[in-house]
Amino acid sequence: MNILVINWQDWQNPLAGGAEIYLYEIFSRMLKKGHNILLLCSRATHQRRYEKLDGFEIYRIGRRSNFNFFVPSALRAIMRHKKIDVIIDDLNKIPFYSPLFTKKKVIPMLMHLFRTAIYRETNFLFASYVFLTERLISYFYPRSDFVAISHSTAEDLKTIGVKNKIFIVQSGIPTIPQDIKEGRQNNLIAYVGRVKKYKSIDHFVKAIAVLKQKKHVEAVIVGDGDARNDLIHLAHKLNVDVQFTGFVSEQEKYRMYHRSRVVVQPSIKEGWGLTAIEAQSCGTPVVCASSPGLREVVQDGKTGFLYEYGNIDSLVEKIMALMDNEKIWKNFSSAARTWASGFSWNRAADKLEQILEEQCS
Repeated sequence: MNILVINWQDWQNPLAGGAEIYLYEIFSRMLKKGHNILLLCSRATHQRRYEKLDGFEIYRIGRRSNFNFFVPSALRAIMRHKKIDVIIDDLNKIPFYSPLFTKKKVIPMLMHLFRTAIYRETNFLFASYVFLTERLISYFYPRSDFVAISHSTAEDLKTIGVKNKIFIVQSGIPTIPQDIKEGRQNNLIAYVGRVKKYKSIDHFVKAIAVLKQKKHVEAVIVGDGDARNDLIHLAHKLNVDVQFTGFVSEQEKYRMYHRSRVVVQPSIKEGWGLTAIEAQSCGTPVVCASSPGLREVVQDGKTGFLYEYGNIDSLVEKIMALMDNEKIWKNFSSAARTWASGFSWNRAADKLEQILEEQCS
């Protein structure tokens, strides 16, 4: 098949996150199966407008702030010059509405819908714009079947009126680098992921402030994003020492997973808790908010803990339970490795390939 994927950015963009990992891991495997993959995305500073990278043919236009406005003309140009069998619309924040500009088969793919959570991330005007465009998805993709990363996302789609078929293709876990020999630092608590407001990382900082009154702990926020300065200010206000690493390589990220005693994910909403699964694959228990997406990636009371979103006292209690009891931690660590090993990018790619072949037949 000749597959055109429309996504806000590629995996080498500095703002890349879980959606780009998902894209790369699945479609790189489909390349190896003999399919041709074209990627249309926005262009970051210093990125080329066109290149062939890891087998992908990549076209970059516009910037993250205006990419969706360039998609219609770029889509028409590609369709004139390339043979395309199916188009994947990655509906992250704002849809691309490809069915309005082509009669080709379009499969919308979603990590998650923001819905009301977008009002935590940006100003009221832009948040309302995103909220409205998400509500209109079912009207602009009336003949499309959907691919969702989780059951939570599938339920959200049904809530906004999508009545067509929704396939679930869950994330896998990357191959863990074999040369990592990090020792476990028993007082280290980490957050790993993009540093965005809706991720509610301020809850993590507040929990660390409470924990430091009870025992000696170290905290690290691994990742970057536009909420970083606010979090630095909050840590200073609470007199909490938190290390901010900024963006790190995959190798360094896995070193951090191996070093940490506990990884915390406090987000109000996720499509799928990829970093929580990655942490568990390294034998690191996780404490996650019981939020859509996150509650699907941890076995509560076995590989980690769920806590009521926003309940700082409960978050502190769950972290303490994993820090103070070595027997519980070891049992959770072993179960976490076993649980995470059940998620496979190869199976995810096989399932998506089957879906696309059926859709195109």
